[in-house]
Amino acid sequence: MRRRVRDDHRLEPLASAVAQACRAGETLTAALRSANERHPTRAVTHVLQRHDEGLTLRASCLEFVDSKPASFDELLVAHVIALAADVGGPAERHFDALAQTLAERRNAVAERAVQASTARASIRVMTWVPLVVGVWLAVDNDQMRTTMLRTAPGVGCLVAGLALNLTGRLWATSLVRRT
Repeated sequence: MRRRVRDDHRLEPLASAVAQACRAGETLTAALRSANERHPTRAVTHVLQRHDEGLTLRASCLEFVDSKPASFDELLVAHVIALAADVGGPAERHFDALAQTLAERRNAVAERAVQASTARASIRVMTWVPLVVGVWLAVDNDQMRTTMLRTAPGVGCLVAGLALNLTGRLWATSLVRRT
């Protein structure tokens, strides 16, 4: 079974579980252990392993940050754990805010995916409709076909239209990929 490199989908429930355990009176380390048992993540597992080897939670988190986390969410979790361990006090506030931030980030990613799919659909329509209409006109109208395929201006317009259509599709697709 192939393990996902990024387990960001588990970070939000983990943060909520840590906050709940801290509200119940558990120490930060105990809360992290119990939450990581229910929602195991690479980041917290690494931090707890290094903590078991004698490093402080803060040092374990900073070491994880230096090891180039797989995602920004893992980096954020490590920094919040380090902050909670360093500052002390009611850690549940930190982890409640972390869970809310992760949820908002997840929602933003989902919204961008929806917008990108809408843009992809528009790209397809704007690319295929002119081609279909051009083929239909060429098949249906002999004079249009003759002008489009047998005259220099017609061939020039056809080639320019196809080139612009392809360029527009590639450009729009690259814009959608960047989001």
